[in-house]
Amino acid sequence: MPKFLTRNWLEKVVSLLLAVLLWVYVTGQEKSEMSFTVPLELTNIPPDMEIINEPPGYITIRVRGNSHILTNIKPGKIKVVLDLSHLKEGKNTFTITRESVILPRGLMVTKINPTTLVIRAERVVEKKVSVLLRAKGIKRTWKVSLDPPIVTVQGVKSQIRRIRRVKTEELDLTNTNLEPGKTMKRVVELEPPGKGAYLFPDRVTVTIENPGEKGKKQ
Repeated sequence: MPKFLTRNWLEKVVSLLLAVLLWVYVTGQEKSEMSFTVPLELTNIPPDMEIINEPPGYITIRVRGNSHILTNIKPGKIKVVLDLSHLKEGKNTFTITRESVILPRGLMVTKINPTTLVIRAERVVEKKVSVLLRAKGIKRTWKVSLDPPIVTVQGVKSQIRRIRRVKTEELDLTNTNLEPGKTMKRVVELEPPGKGAYLFPDRVTVTIENPGEKGKKQ
């Protein structure tokens, strides 16, 4: 074996290993770009406001960085978070910036689509409304009362102002025999007054009393 191959062999091996490691590092740091469709998360919505349109659930972004990291990103590691703490009633236009994108370290956003988002909001209000009992089979001599007779309805302003009263689910007393002097109670749910409207409480207690015929001897 030639002497130049055996001379300083340790230094040669170390140099070769360093060269291989350097090559691995350089190739591993190769940059590339990839597009992702990531979820849009709306945060800090004021409690007295409600979104009335349907913002997109996903945003498309283009990301540049280490090719190894890009190809091995797990779902959920990238998302767009939009702060709505300044949401106002009516039309709101928000800009989606690079700072809105949550990314693993070492990656950079190069493109966002869309870059603006229009959100329409209405103020949440509430009001008191009366309850209308829907029932069949109630005799004319029976006394009927509701507890509570008035409930609170909550929702966006444009919807709530149209609601004058709410109805109960139908109570069927057709085959009910209530003796004179007796009382019975039934809990009945209220019908939802519309999508996005909420009732507090959402059910009432119906009290039915048969006082009997006045003046009739027992």
